[in-house]
Amino acid sequence: MKKRMLAAIMAMTMVVGMLATGCGGSNKETSDGGDIEITVATRYSNDNPDENYYREKVEEFNALDNGITVKMDNIATESDYLDKVRTSFANGDTPNVFLEYGGSRCLDYLESDALVDLKPYLEENDNEWYDTFYDNLWNQCEYEGYDGVYAVPFKTYMIVMYYNKDLFTEAGLEPPTTIDEMLSACEVFKSKGILPFQTGEKDTYRFGHFNNNLIIKTLGVDAVDDLASRNLAYDSDEMIGTYQVMADMVEKGYFGDNILDTDSATENEMFKSGKAAMKWDGSWFIANDLYGTDFYDHVGVVAFPYGDESCKTYAQGGSSDMFFVSKLDKSEEEIEASVEFLKFITSPDYYQGLDEVAQTIVPVKFEKSDKSPENPLLDEVIAIQSEVTDMRTDVQNYDSESHMLDTVRSSLQGLAMGDSAETCGKNIVDRMEEYSAQ
Repeated sequence: MKKRMLAAIMAMTMVVGMLATGCGGSNKETSDGGDIEITVATRYSNDNPDENYYREKVEEFNALDNGITVKMDNIATESDYLDKVRTSFANGDTPNVFLEYGGSRCLDYLESDALVDLKPYLEENDNEWYDTFYDNLWNQCEYEGYDGVYAVPFKTYMIVMYYNKDLFTEAGLEPPTTIDEMLSACEVFKSKGILPFQTGEKDTYRFGHFNNNLIIKTLGVDAVDDLASRNLAYDSDEMIGTYQVMADMVEKGYFGDNILDTDSATENEMFKSGKAAMKWDGSWFIANDLYGTDFYDHVGVVAFPYGDESCKTYAQGGSSDMFFVSKLDKSEEEIEASVEFLKFITSPDYYQGLDEVAQTIVPVKFEKSDKSPENPLLDEVIAIQSEVTDMRTDVQNYDSESHMLDTVRSSLQGLAMGDSAETCGKNIVDRMEEYSAQ
């Protein structure tokens, strides 16, 4: 019901737009008849090397005198940003280009015929643009039943476990390779008055990513597909086992203090100041928070611990940030301008320059320049990645129900409020039933 309602609203918006502007769509030229203006929505408003570089490159694009002006709409807080994107589709005033995470999260937009198929543009000039990307990154940009490519990867990642070398040495501990070893290390640190983790669960993706890894590294990558197909239930014994690990960690204080009032930026600072022994996070953490700091040499990295040895070489990772192009009340000129912008910020030149200021794993093949600094920690992450045999991104991205990521993350957040593992599973299933009844 909710999907049909969104589709109807968007369809009416498109009809009204065509009646108002003609079949060519809207005209976003400036008042003096100059550049076509397109709006690009992202979360890139924090002051870190990666995002600073992006904003600088947008300004560089605007200075090219190519008839296109990009207006940036940047909102750092994930929940606020995603809410604004959803609202923009519901009211018909979408950005031309917007960042999202792919998968079922954007299925509503696709089903409502509001996304541009980028495949024809990618295949122009003998796949010139398409071939710059790594082949294994397209699964979140393509949709079963739709013959097209509806996004381009912009960032890639893998979730790993960072640890404070000094604290581990002082405690006489080795970095954990299994869940049991991680929990034992947590107990040792707690006994010494040291926070094992300080979790910023005010940003709900923190527990979301932790649970993703418990699933992938305990139940396996097939469990991700089984959850999506409903062959594995969210309130099954297997899934309750993953919630129980987290519930126990909350009860024992392993996740830190005041975790619902702590955001991810504060979590980062707590780890960097040596107040927490471990931190799970993406490879972006190296580029945005660690490289070039005095703390860099005090950090080690290992694969996220596994719960079952058969899942040792699985990981959460893949494409993270992807750019989609809206065609909702957009002229052909705007769409062409949007594609031109995407080609600019996904070019090998873009990533070569990025590598000089913020090293991380990226979706595009490029040659390192002699200006790229040494980054041993990133080399360790790449070495970990080389051992990975299969990856999945956010588990709910593979679900056909677009609400599932929010549903699961909000239910996991309940664990921080004292919910039991069984209650967490029940909350997810109850919410699924509510959506099905709408």
